[in-house]
Amino acid sequence: MTALDAPVGIIGAGPVGLVTALRLASFGIPSVLLESSGELVKQGSKACLIQGDVLEILDKFGCAATVAEEGVTWTVARTYVRNRVIRSAEYPRGTGFGPFVNISQHRIEQVLAAAAEEHPDCDLRWGHEVVDVAQDGDAVTVTARTPEGERTLRFSHLVACDGVRSRTRELLDVAWTGYTHKDRFLITDIKAKLPLAKERHFHYDPSFNPGRQLVMHPQPDDIWRIDWQLPPDADIDAERADGRFHQRVRDVIGDIPYEIDWVSTYRFHQRVVARLRVGRVLFAGDAAHALPPYGSRGMNSGIQDADNLAWKLALVHQGRADEELLETYHTERYAAAKENLAVTEATIRFMVPPNRARRWARSALLTLSRSLGAARDRVNSGRMAEPYVYTASPLVQPAGGDRLLGAFAPDGPVDAGGGPTRLRQLLGAGFVALAAASDGARAAAVLGPLAERARTAPWPVPVRLVALLPQGAPADGLPEGTTAVRTGRAELLTTYGAERGGWWLVRPDGHLAARGDGAEHFATALHTGIGTPAMSLVEGNRP
Repeated sequence: MTALDAPVGIIGAGPVGLVTALRLASFGIPSVLLESSGELVKQGSKACLIQGDVLEILDKFGCAATVAEEGVTWTVARTYVRNRVIRSAEYPRGTGFGPFVNISQHRIEQVLAAAAEEHPDCDLRWGHEVVDVAQDGDAVTVTARTPEGERTLRFSHLVACDGVRSRTRELLDVAWTGYTHKDRFLITDIKAKLPLAKERHFHYDPSFNPGRQLVMHPQPDDIWRIDWQLPPDADIDAERADGRFHQRVRDVIGDIPYEIDWVSTYRFHQRVVARLRVGRVLFAGDAAHALPPYGSRGMNSGIQDADNLAWKLALVHQGRADEELLETYHTERYAAAKENLAVTEATIRFMVPPNRARRWARSALLTLSRSLGAARDRVNSGRMAEPYVYTASPLVQPAGGDRLLGAFAPDGPVDAGGGPTRLRQLLGAGFVALAAASDGARAAAVLGPLAERARTAPWPVPVRLVALLPQGAPADGLPEGTTAVRTGRAELLTTYGAERGGWWLVRPDGHLAARGDGAEHFATALHTGIGTPAMSLVEGNRP
């Protein structure tokens, strides 16, 4: 059999492909990343917002701090109707990043690419245009045009992160379900010192874009991104040639001096592939699902695709899980894509009513929203992105009324003995058994049997034991190797049920997979969490 060039090949060095490579590297899995461009290409702000919970993923390989420090963090989203504020949504800042950080996709790509080029397990190859993909039962063969001529590469698995116009999708004839909207939108990045709060500003029917929408987002270095919904006959090239574009901007910002940084028009998509897993090829990001920009779900959901997939590929390549674990990538992230599509479809139907009756109804609602609270709540300006909750995943214990199961692990400040940190910063390297308790003895009663069980019948994957205790509580009796962390936040202990006892199983992507008591229950939950049938736990057939 032909030798592999790397365990994993990745097509596309956008944020999703780069995160896939770096996250795989954090598990010790090498990859080759193929990018058709010869270098990073600046495309304005493009995706202009990264959610705080998604920054947690970048934090797992050391790239979050730079992005968060350079970006504009905001907590308020204002919705206007005909130039008047009707609603101001406030988002809690939380313990870690966010809740939302505005920064251009290009700058995120620069940070990620620099990290990938420095990492020995990331082989980033510029100027490699993939022209053919074929797979068999053992590997995926990729043909690429390169500066040195055509090359053939072979990988055990291939991750397609090559965007909304994915060549890989075409080569494998993967169904691209959904539609592309007929209306056009204009994105303009301008550099100007505007007397506006560094917040999200969403306008319905403003005087400077009557009958349509306009959104403004602050970016670093006095850059403002302005999105216009355009009338069908708008010709932006003609407007720029005859000066009407200048007046379009002036209508929004007044006489303040400005410079144009970037201009582009686009039509948004509502699409998802029929299958995110096609044999040994996995689709992620815009190659898997394309969404409108409202709510900032595109790049954020794509990075979550990468995090979900990376730990599963790692377990498969480490020989700790079967190939079929990768099927749960499709199960979980297809469900996430469908939820995102449902949210954005509701927003689209409000923003761009499909018929005269709906246009009349929306106009009436917008009028009422200026004076009636109930009407304000029905004005849809795009629900902001948040991590998907895996409530129906085969890897997650049925919730049974527990709202945390399947969700991203709640965060809070802790002291791990070396100074202040956050609970989530202890997660991400592998599976974690987390026990919240009032003192070490109670935590030991939960974690001790797990440690003993692991000694007699080792877990199929490494598991880190973490005890979450109140500030000043003794840590006596904890099993060897347990990480004891203390918090002064009573609400964090309450959230994790310190008064109830028991353990939480936390996945490498930070989602809570199970809750329970006892070592055998934990063994069942852990095997379920890596896609191993429970029957493998029968006495005499344990790993």
